[in-house]
Amino acid sequence: MSPPRRRLWPFRSSRSAAILDAVRRTRHQRRHRLRKLQAAVEGSTGSKASSAQTNGHQGGISQGDDNTRQQDLFEKLPDDILHRIHSVLPVRDAACAACMSRAFLRSWRCYSKLILDDHALRLTHIESEERKAYVIDKIDKILKNHRDNGVKVESLNLTLTPCNNIKASYLDRWLRRTVKSGFKELYLEMPLYMKKIYNFPCSVLSDEGAASSIQSLDLLSHCAFHPTSALGCLRSLKILKLSLVHITDEGLEHLLSKFSNLEELSICACTGIVCLKIPSTMQHLKFLRVTRCEILCKMPRVVEIDAPNLCSFHYNSSLPEVHVRNCSQLKHVKLSSPCLPSRALFYARTSLPSIARNVESLILDSCCENANTPMLQSKLPHLKNLEIGLSSLGCFGSSYDVLSLVSFLDASPALESFILRLKDDAMARCPVVGDDDECPRRKVDLWHNRLRQVTITGFCSAKSLVELTVHILESTHSLECLTLDTSYGGYDRRMMVYGIIGKCPNSRKIGQCWPMGKRAVEEAHRAVKTDGRCIAGRVPLAVQFEVLGPCSRCHTGNQ
Repeated sequence: MSPPRRRLWPFRSSRSAAILDAVRRTRHQRRHRLRKLQAAVEGSTGSKASSAQTNGHQGGISQGDDNTRQQDLFEKLPDDILHRIHSVLPVRDAACAACMSRAFLRSWRCYSKLILDDHALRLTHIESEERKAYVIDKIDKILKNHRDNGVKVESLNLTLTPCNNIKASYLDRWLRRTVKSGFKELYLEMPLYMKKIYNFPCSVLSDEGAASSIQSLDLLSHCAFHPTSALGCLRSLKILKLSLVHITDEGLEHLLSKFSNLEELSICACTGIVCLKIPSTMQHLKFLRVTRCEILCKMPRVVEIDAPNLCSFHYNSSLPEVHVRNCSQLKHVKLSSPCLPSRALFYARTSLPSIARNVESLILDSCCENANTPMLQSKLPHLKNLEIGLSSLGCFGSSYDVLSLVSFLDASPALESFILRLKDDAMARCPVVGDDDECPRRKVDLWHNRLRQVTITGFCSAKSLVELTVHILESTHSLECLTLDTSYGGYDRRMMVYGIIGKCPNSRKIGQCWPMGKRAVEEAHRAVKTDGRCIAGRVPLAVQFEVLGPCSRCHTGNQ
């Protein structure tokens, strides 16, 4: 008798198997979408298909007369109704419909949502020397076809990253042909390195029709944006994203003065901004994100926010001087500081109670924190969810006491969920609990009466971390769930492998465990033993307690 064949786990499958599976799913989805479209057409024309006919189509798309009859249903629709149905479909569904019906194929050629990127233009099959002429010819033909057929472009995604030598005159021409009355969304992505910086033509937004209809403007490029007095009032614009854009303080102030209904503002790695001011006139602004690229630019030294209805504020950079007025609606804050050394936790504990007193969800990410979190009288009375991430890059651990994080717990009387993520072997330099050492315990007379769920990822045998865990167990009578995960990849241990999602038998959710090196696996086993000696015996019976040790299949120490 031959030995049983070894089972191949999904995340180890070959790329060909994944492609075949994707093809099968796509065919099933196309059949399902076609049946839905056919049902909609039959309902609009008053015809009804019999149940026997419907059941006959369940196994696939019928051939011959049945296929012709299905396409005839779409042919009966007037062109304006057909275009309307096609325009409200997502791009992928619209393309599938065009593959299944000649009527929708004609409509597809005049589709109002254009995605012109390297994949859609098939630039991967063109030699780099020929790409410029090819791109110019293709885009000119597409836009000419829309203009000749009287089709207004509502959405344009123009991604030109493979072409770094296209002249500004071509870009200006394409934008002027598309950004007209009825235009809603613009996404422009330019190459990271260009021979000459592109000046975005604000004149295309000077037209009253275009300025009043555009709803989303997303510029991801090395370009300059200098708003002038000719810029129209963008009263319908709700989303503005500027990435790698050069704009001055005065230019941004002038630009923001043109918005009356802006809801989301994202500024990433934009040069020229020294003082970021969000005026009180932005009554509808709800989300503000400011991030930076450490190499390419410097971020504002001062941030002034006076938006009365701002709900969410994300900041990823060296922490500036922040002034917030009318902050009663600010409920969600995320602060990340990649600079070395970071004082994100110190800054949050000392400053947030005054600038975001009503915050309910707080995410802090610090690298090389070099100052213990101080115990203060100030409070965050409405904070319910707290997540703290700590990483080291080799310099964090020896000078920071993790037990000082109880300052956040003490400052948050309404706290219900606490997540601590230790990344990249963050506490490698901290003193650890030896096999013969007594359980470390420092008495801290603080009580947390509403804390219900606690999760620690990257749990190790560091003394201060064990002390923090013991403190939470002994001072939190409301605790319902405590999870200690010895891996660094997060609680669900998920990651993508060549675009395929596998399932590890030791993982709760779909996904492969995050890789761990030999030293990290050894420390994880040591942490499990430390838990058994110092923590497990202190867990009340009513608390759901779980320790996730190294995965026997994924964490072999060979990564």
